[in-house]
Amino acid sequence: MDSEANARQLRIALQRYKYAIGKIPYPGAFASIHGMFKELSDHRFHIPHKPWANAYEIAALTNYVAMFGTEKRNHKPFFALDKPLNEFKKLWKLAEEGNCYSDNSAYIAAFILRIVYQQLPFVIHPRRIPPMFSRMGHLFSTDAMDAYAKRKLGVGGKEFFKAAELLFAQFWRSSMHTEEDLAAVVTHDMLNKLLTMFSATRAQRLAFHRDKLEVKEPLEKPYELNSLLRYPLVRHGRELYCPCPQLIGYAASRGLFFRFGEEDGKHFREPFRLSTESHAREVLKAALSTAEILTEEDERALGWDGKTNDVTAIMGECALLIECKLSGLYVESKRTASPQSIASDVRKQIADPEERRGLFQLYEKCRAIQSRQLPAALMEKYRGVKKLYPVLLLFDEIQMANRAEVLGNIIQDELKANGVEGFKPQIWHLEELDWLTELAKSASMDWISDKFSASNESLDLSSFLADRTNTDFLRLMLYIPEGTTKARQILQELVDKDNA
Repeated sequence: MDSEANARQLRIALQRYKYAIGKIPYPGAFASIHGMFKELSDHRFHIPHKPWANAYEIAALTNYVAMFGTEKRNHKPFFALDKPLNEFKKLWKLAEEGNCYSDNSAYIAAFILRIVYQQLPFVIHPRRIPPMFSRMGHLFSTDAMDAYAKRKLGVGGKEFFKAAELLFAQFWRSSMHTEEDLAAVVTHDMLNKLLTMFSATRAQRLAFHRDKLEVKEPLEKPYELNSLLRYPLVRHGRELYCPCPQLIGYAASRGLFFRFGEEDGKHFREPFRLSTESHAREVLKAALSTAEILTEEDERALGWDGKTNDVTAIMGECALLIECKLSGLYVESKRTASPQSIASDVRKQIADPEERRGLFQLYEKCRAIQSRQLPAALMEKYRGVKKLYPVLLLFDEIQMANRAEVLGNIIQDELKANGVEGFKPQIWHLEELDWLTELAKSASMDWISDKFSASNESLDLSSFLADRTNTDFLRLMLYIPEGTTKARQILQELVDKDNA
C-alpha cells in the first residue's frame, strides 16, 4: 500500500473509531471494562480463548470513552465493546503498517520500543502493586523527599502512598464508589489529596488531553499517551469510577515521577535521584550482608577524584557497579522509536559524550579498577576483584534495552563513536533490582554473574528472573497487530535466528 492510500485509510479508520466510541455509554460502560481488565489480570494479560482482548487496547478505548462516550444510555451496567475494539484494531494495524522501520539491519528491531511503551503501563500484574506503593513510600522517606512531599501534597510521602494503596484496594473490588464510600476508608482530608492527584472530571480530562497529550496525525493515534496514566479515576458528580484499577499503582509511581519532574524540574529530580541511589544501596546491603557496599562519597573519602559510579557492591571476586539515572528515553522516542531520536536520547540520557556521564562513568571506573589506578586505600577494596558487572539503573521502566537489535547496537555505536569499544554494560530499572534481591537474597551476586553470561546478557533482568524462578508475572506480554505485518515478519526472523 502506498503512503497516500495508507494515509487516506487511516483517516477513515480514525473517523469510524471515534464514531463507535460516541455510541458507548459514559459512565455506564465502566463496569464492563473493569470486569474485562480484572479477567485479563487474572490470566497474566493473555486469555487463550479471548486472544482479541489485550489491556492496552481496552485502556485506549476507556480513555476515549471517558472523554467522548455518550451520556444518553448510561443506565446499562454492562455493554458490548466489540465494535469500538474492532475499529481500534483496524486503526492500529494501518498505523503500524505506515510507521517507520530502520533500513539498518543492526537496528532492525528498534521499532519494538514504541510497542513496548505503548503497552507497558497497562500490563501491571496485581502482585506488583503493593511493592510499587511500598517502593514509592521508601523513596519519599529521605529528609529531602519527605519535605518535598509535604510541600507538594500537604502530607508525608509514606502516609500518602499508604492511603493510595487503600484506594487501589477499594477499586480493585468494585469499579465505582461514591466519595462517602471512600471517606470511610481514608480521612476526608486525605481523600481530597488523593482525588486532587488521581481523579478528573470529563471536562478536566478533555482539557488535559488537548493541552498535553493529543496528537493530530492518525498515524500517531495508537501511540498517543493515555490520560488514565495520570488520572485513573473518572469523576462523575459524587461518583468515582476506576475501570482499570492497576493504573492507580502506575499513577502513584511513574505517573507522579513524570508529573513532578515536569512541574518542578531539578527541584524534584535531583533529590529523587539521590533517593533512588539510597534505595539501591539499602536493598543490596540487605541482600548481600557480607558484601562491601561503597557509595561515591565513600570512594571520594578514600582519595578517588576520577569518574566513578553511585553504588558498588563487592563480594569475593565480583563487583556490581551501579550508576543511577532516572529515565533513558524521552516521549518522542517512546512514541516513534526511530533510531535517530533514540540515538539523540542516548547521547543525552544514557551515554553523554560531552560530560562523560552515564555509561562513560561506568566505563572509566571499570578501566581504573582494571589498570589499578585507584588510590591505594580504595584499591585495597578491589584487590580480589576479577569480574566487573556495570549497570545503568533507571527508575523509569524500560524493556528490551539489552537486546542488540533494539537498543544495544545503537548504544554500542554511540560508545564506539566516542572511543569506547568492547564495553558491555547492562540497563536495568529499579523495580527489577528489588525483585532480584527479593528472589535471590544472599545469592544475588551469583545470579548477577549468571545474568552477565553470554546466554543471558541480552535479556531484561525481569525476563531473566522469570526464567530462573518461574515467576511468570515478571515476563513482559506484548501484542502486535494482526496479519502479516512488517513487525511480525521482523520479530519472527529474530526468533528464528535465536533458535538456529
